[in-house]
Amino acid sequence: RGSRSVAELAEEIGVSAGSIRRHMDLMVADRLVVSHLVRQSRGRPSTRYALSEAGEERTSASHYQKLLDRLSPALANLSAEEIDGQDGRAVLDRLFDRVAESVARDHSSQIRGESLGERVYEVTVALSHEGILQEVEDAGDFFRLRNTGCPYRTTASETHACCAADRRAIELLLGAPVEQITTVAGGGAACEYLVAKDVARDGVAKHDDVRLVAGNGLLPVVEQKGTAPAR
Repeated sequence: RGSRSVAELAEEIGVSAGSIRRHMDLMVADRLVVSHLVRQSRGRPSTRYALSEAGEERTSASHYQKLLDRLSPALANLSAEEIDGQDGRAVLDRLFDRVAESVARDHSSQIRGESLGERVYEVTVALSHEGILQEVEDAGDFFRLRNTGCPYRTTASETHACCAADRRAIELLLGAPVEQITTVAGGGAACEYLVAKDVARDGVAKHDDVRLVAGNGLLPVVEQKGTAPAR
């Protein structure tokens, strides 16, 4: 995920730079990888390589299978009352909300941290196996979570429900509000999420002003007083 130079790939994989360069040339020819030059302050520009959309789709086959495995029971378990009078988009949103709950259930046992920082790290590691998260950065007042790829780009480009489900899964596991600020499907360089360390700023409820609502066997979801828990 992300872009790499030949030298970086050679070091990570443990093979010669010449071998990496030959493989990159073949993958560029097959349109699985794209290359671009990056100018540096000194010396010659550096060539960096990244997966193309076709390359991402090929590497995402296992993620699509997981998505299908979660969508099938979600669809089968929809009741007539849940879809009565709903248009297709609303039904799709409901299905992907169930997918988010399934992802969170599958990984909830891995999230044991007491502090928000500990849970952010654990969630990032857990969801890296889903292709949802890749790295986390301490950005002062926020934790910034990033993923430079998309586990199901084609589907995500057709419906916002995919991206919403990823954000919801992160939120359920963290037990804290998560803001999605960019998406790969929307043209961004990465899918990025912000998690406030203190949800007290600018009128947003402080930790002292919220209560935790447990549901569905998942970690608690932050709920402001006087509101009903989101379902």
